[in-house]
Amino acid sequence: MIKRILKRNTAKKLIIVIIGGLMAGFLIAYGVHLWNAKPNEPNFPPLVNEEKTVEIPEPREPQLPGALLVMIDNLKPARPQSDLDKADLVYEIIAEAGITRYLALFYHQEAEKIGPVRSTRGYFVQLARGYDAPLAHAGGSQEALAMIPQIGVKDFDEIYNSSAYFWRDKTRKKPHNLYTSTEKLLQGAKKKGYKLETPFLQPWGTEWVGTPFSGELVIDYSVKNYPYKVSWRYHENRYERAINGQPHVMEDDILITADNLLVMVTKITTYVKDGIPLSDVKVVGKGDLVCYIDGQKLKGYWQKDAVSADMKFYDQQGELLKLKRGTTWIQVVPSLECVTEIPEDNETV
Repeated sequence: MIKRILKRNTAKKLIIVIIGGLMAGFLIAYGVHLWNAKPNEPNFPPLVNEEKTVEIPEPREPQLPGALLVMIDNLKPARPQSDLDKADLVYEIIAEAGITRYLALFYHQEAEKIGPVRSTRGYFVQLARGYDAPLAHAGGSQEALAMIPQIGVKDFDEIYNSSAYFWRDKTRKKPHNLYTSTEKLLQGAKKKGYKLETPFLQPWGTEWVGTPFSGELVIDYSVKNYPYKVSWRYHENRYERAINGQPHVMEDDILITADNLLVMVTKITTYVKDGIPLSDVKVVGKGDLVCYIDGQKLKGYWQKDAVSADMKFYDQQGELLKLKRGTTWIQVVPSLECVTEIPEDNETV
């Protein structure tokens, strides 16, 4: 009996000694680990791959169910305009006598006050038909007004059929005080039974290889009695817009900027009819294109195969031009003689 008790006690002592030894070893190892660790630095397990990756942001979800187009005034009394900076893309084209006008497409952003809204021309109507989007305007040339029903453009004409979807700002002088909004135009589209379509927009890209150009681009639309120059300056990965040397800001002091700047060359004819100077601009067909994207200059061409076809932009290899995600401005000119590139000090053109 005594021998059995002694053996049992000896076994217990042995177990205690072993457990004590293991705990001591653990505490010593942990103490060394704490001693070697950097102060105030969490001790996470090492990363399997520490290489950093650049995430490409997902495309913005459009805030509108389809595209809307608005004709926007650009006479000096019409400035500053409103919400032109919220358009996905903007065409600037000569209207008459050195005066340009804007065709702005809204899809990704809502806009509470767009304008001032002005009249349209035949070539703007042809562009609108290609996008199959309702066109908001206030009257237009005889050619344009006759063309709208002929080619099937969805029409919001403040003068003749859609005054309920516009308003006048009494703090500004006529005719430079007519405005609309995406909300009102959506109401109008529902009332008129217009189906809103997803517009064709160029595919997105992330890298461009061309001729480096990060200086200033000047586009001269001037005629004898109407000096008018647009300039774009590359700054912080975007292009900042100015008119006659002054920053082009909106009514809320937002500066117009573009992620993509396209110079579209086409045939432009000016003539006088019934004492009124008019312009004819070819927007159906094919022509040269110069693109400024992310500090790079690339060449290509534009193509619109029919009045009802999409306007598309291609690179020199005949592939659809990939644009930078964001806002696109399209400057329509009769020749590249209207365009002056002013390089930075370390650049050559």
